[in-house]
Amino acid sequence: MVLLSPTNDHDSGDFSARKADLIDKHVGQRLRDRRRTLDLSQQDIAKILGISYQQVQKYECGLNRISAGRLFMLGHIMHVPVSYFYDGLPPAEEMLLGRIDMSDVMVPDVEALPNANIRDALSDLVRAIRDSKMM
Repeated sequence: MVLLSPTNDHDSGDFSARKADLIDKHVGQRLRDRRRTLDLSQQDIAKILGISYQQVQKYECGLNRISAGRLFMLGHIMHVPVSYFYDGLPPAEEMLLGRIDMSDVMVPDVEALPNANIRDALSDLVRAIRDSKMM
């Protein structure tokens, strides 16, 4: 096994905050998807965790990172392993080496759309396109 440093000389860039933000957005989208599957509201999750629903919104949008402890608790609450939140991401090695373009893992910012049905449909479409590229 080869361990890669984010500052390898052959790397076209370093493991930037931008790539970490893409992971946060992906984890947030997976949180939103699972919450909706379980028919839970942001308020439901917030109450269980003892935080505000606005904080849950920030997690789901990827604006705030979810701590390891909180992600562990979310997995328990939502009956999924912590790895569920990372499913669908490209291999870390590819991200470290800069082989992943933002569009490969980007979750669109659809929260600004006024209609929830359109937001959900657009998110589903983008995920389907992304998943078809991975096959």
